Amino acid sequence: MVNVILVLAGAVFGSMLLFLMIVLSVFIAATLKKEKKYRAYTPCVSIIIPAYNEEATIRECLDSVLKLDYPKHKTEIIVVDDGSDDRTADIARAYGKHSVKLIKTGHKGKPAALNAGIKKARYNILFTVDADTALDKRCLAEIVKPFADRTIAATTANCRVKNKSSLLGLFQNIEYHYNNLVSNSFSKAFSQGSWFFGAIACYRKDALQRIGLFKNVFAEDMQAALEIARSGYKVMNVNGAIGYTYVPESIKELYRQRYRWSIGGIQAVVKNRKAFSRQTSPSTYFLGFTQFWGPIYSLLCLPIIAYLVAYWLPYNSSSFMSLFLYLFRWFSVTGIFYVIYKISAWGIAYYTLFGILTGIVSTAMILSALHIYKDRSIRNLVAIFFYFPYTILLNSIIIISVARSLASRNSLLRAARRE
Repeated sequence: MVNVILVLAGAVFGSMLLFLMIVLSVFIAATLKKEKKYRAYTPCVSIIIPAYNEEATIRECLDSVLKLDYPKHKTEIIVVDDGSDDRTADIARAYGKHSVKLIKTGHKGKPAALNAGIKKARYNILFTVDADTALDKRCLAEIVKPFADRTIAATTANCRVKNKSSLLGLFQNIEYHYNNLVSNSFSKAFSQGSWFFGAIACYRKDALQRIGLFKNVFAEDMQAALEIARSGYKVMNVNGAIGYTYVPESIKELYRQRYRWSIGGIQAVVKNRKAFSRQTSPSTYFLGFTQFWGPIYSLLCLPIIAYLVAYWLPYNSSSFMSLFLYLFRWFSVTGIFYVIYKISAWGIAYYTLFGILTGIVSTAMILSALHIYKDRSIRNLVAIFFYFPYTILLNSIIIISVARSLASRNSLLRAARRE
């Protein structure tokens, strides 16, 4: 039984190492590739802000939009209140003196709110911003630049964490930086984006109209990006377009968010499975692969980790201190260095080697992301030191989300029957 578990552990950890090596290779290729320069381009833009019960954040969002370094006569601002029962609409209405238009709808969800704003938009370039997001002054100017290329129909920004003071926010800050690094690397290396983050995004209105606007699904942003790519356009990540969003501050809120992301991502890929062909960009294949590989990896790795922790536990529990140090090594970066230190005494098995290399590569990429995005602090180093437990939490959420969806026979099965 032990040998079987160890063989399986080697296969699972080896698959993660292979995944990380692919990502690392793309990152290196993107670093070596010359940045594409777009000509000066400042088209007229309709800024659409869907909002539902966002009285705590919409003022900051609108203030940042009004401070954008972009010609004011070339923009219009539309807030779509999605049936809020707080002061969201009142706050937005007060900005009428700044030519902010307010549209009120029943509570039908973000996709419907976006579509309502699109139908009222005057311009062909649409800039959508979540109401809990604040923008860097150069965000709009940067995110529209790729639209000088008529083959590009959607762009997404470098989204960072606004509320990173809590422990959960600090971990998500690390995660967002890493995801930005990966998505921008694929976008630059293959001239086609992969992960699409709809909190800050830009679209051609005619391209959205061609695909029937936003669909009523969990991940309407990813769904739209895949449909746009399928229709022959390019989708790009814009590293220079920066915004700051509020992230969940409790595990319950995090679960709700990641349920939408994980199930919505699978929905989008299943519905657009015909988009995958010989001509499909490696970025799109990477996106599709991660939506299915992630849950499978989570399902396999968590029981293996639990078994390995329990298996060696009796040999490390002779005292409270030995037990504490054992668990501390397991759930912090020190475990990597401890195993390396013990190689001369213990030897090294292939599953141990894969685990060590996985930890080293992932930590190196996270540090690279923090360096590139100039977010260097002691707090970030502490978060990296104890990042492993956070990944266990995320993997657990993915498993629960997929199990819940399959058990209720809803989103995944419905998506599989479409198209």
